[in-house]
This record gives sequence, C-alpha cells and structure tokens, in this order.
Amino acid sequence: MQKPIRILLVEDNPDEAVIVRRLLSKSSTIVDLTTVTRIRDCTRLIDAKLVDMILLDLSLPDSKGLEGLHQLRAHAPEIPIIILTGFSDIKTAEQAVLSGAQDYLVKGQLEGNLLLHAVQFSNLRHAFRVELVELSLRDPLTGLYNRRGFDLLANQSLRLAKRNSRDSVLLLADMNDLKDINDTLGHTQGDLALQAAARAFTTALRDSDIIARLGGDEFVALAVEAHPPGIESLLKRLRVQLDLEDVKLGMSLPLSLSIGVAPFDSQAGPSLNELIVAADRDMYDKKQSYREDKKRN
Repeated sequence: MQKPIRILLVEDNPDEAVIVRRLLSKSSTIVDLTTVTRIRDCTRLIDAKLVDMILLDLSLPDSKGLEGLHQLRAHAPEIPIIILTGFSDIKTAEQAVLSGAQDYLVKGQLEGNLLLHAVQFSNLRHAFRVELVELSLRDPLTGLYNRRGFDLLANQSLRLAKRNSRDSVLLLADMNDLKDINDTLGHTQGDLALQAAARAFTTALRDSDIIARLGGDEFVALAVEAHPPGIESLLKRLRVQLDLEDVKLGMSLPLSLSIGVAPFDSQAGPSLNELIVAADRDMYDKKQSYREDKKRN
C-alpha cells in the first residue's frame, strides 16, 4: 500500500487552503494534508513526527517575509519546505530558496500537475541533499561521525544541555597497539579492528549519544544527559562489548582502548574543546598505565 505524503499547509487564507486541498485531491499520489494558520501551530505536529513536507505561505499573522522559514528550518532542518507566494513576493520567494527552501510556487499560477510535481521533486531533492550532507559528516570506514560531524552535533547538544541544566559525559579513546596490528597482521586487519571498536561504542552507548572517529586510532563520544555517577557503568558496558568484539576478531593481538573521561557540568558550561582537552589528559594517563602494565607482563 502506498504510504501517504503528510503535508503541513501553513496558510491563513481559507480560500487558498481550499484551492491547495482541491488540487492535491486530484493527484494519484496519496496525500494527507493538515492545515494550520500560524508558525507557532507547526511545532506540535513536527515534534510528533507527523509531517513529511511543509507548504508555507510567506505572509502569516505571526511572521512576515522569511521569518517563518527561518523558524521552521531551525526547528526541523530535515523537513523540506515549499514556499507559496503571491506575484508581489517572488523576489522574497527566490531568497527563500537560497535560504534552504526546496522550491516556490506562485499562488495565481497553481494547478494540479504543477503542485504535485513540486511536491514529488522537492522530496527527492531534499533526500538527495540530506544524503550528501550525511556523507560529508561520516567516517567512511566505520560509519561513525567524522570530526566535522561530531563538532557540529556535540556543540549543539552541549548548548541544549547548558540551557536545560543537564549534565553529559565526554569520552576520548585511543586504540592500543594499532600500529603493531597494522605492522604484524596487515592494514586490512587494522581496519577490521577499528570497525570492531566502532561497533563496541555503538552497542554500549545509546542512540541519542554522539559517537565519532576523529581519525587514525582515536574515537570520541558524547554521552548526552549522562551523569558522572554513571560513568563507571558506562565504561564497563563499553569494555564488555570490546571484549566480545575481540573474541569475534580472534586476532593474536588484543583489541583494547585507553579511555579518557571529562564530565560536562551544565553550571560551569565548559566548551567542547575544553572537554576534549580534559579528556585527552585523562586518556594520556590511562595510556601510560597501559604501557607500564604491558612492560611488566
């Protein structure tokens, strides 16, 4: 069964809303249309995951020009937006496309096929753009975020944590003996070891946590809204998963990580860079302990 496209029409003119509904009803594509009259009415529907696309009028009681677009883009950048405009606002509509809208349609020129094609192609273009952005934020070997992706998402998460007085914990990890693995067993085995470490992180941490490979043998994770008393439990889960991955790999050299920890205190509000520096110091101490233990054994 064809899944309907859930469209949110933001339009305060009831006559225009009737026209849009009538035109969409004639299409072979199943459309579930909801109409609201103000930007502020959109949030609840978006947060409830009930919107696939937005048709946005540029002139509303609680926003003028590009104000509404900027608010919706900030709240839900993953949802494609098509602008509905009058003849007098075409230049503003063009600016809206430059600001992230997928397309614009002039109200006086609406007709069924034009509106439907705009909906279909806007969905495709937006999905393609999201895929390109996602690829630019991902490490191709492990599938984790890269440094750029981590910086973007972690900074956003820390801003929210500070605003809502929520603690978090940053982990910075360095894979032990990756050079020995590469030199002894080959770079293919080294890549498999990195992928295994990535799987250990994603299994041990939650979906809401932000995990990245910074490059080489270094990993970082922001455990969102984790509390310092729970750090040991988190590290234990990670070590258990790492041991399981080690058994699966069956290498002659063990799979292990030196992990530094830096709690984020929402009251102090340290920057992401300050957290990384603090976790790096802790990781260095753990690395030194690992090397000393290795020498003794």
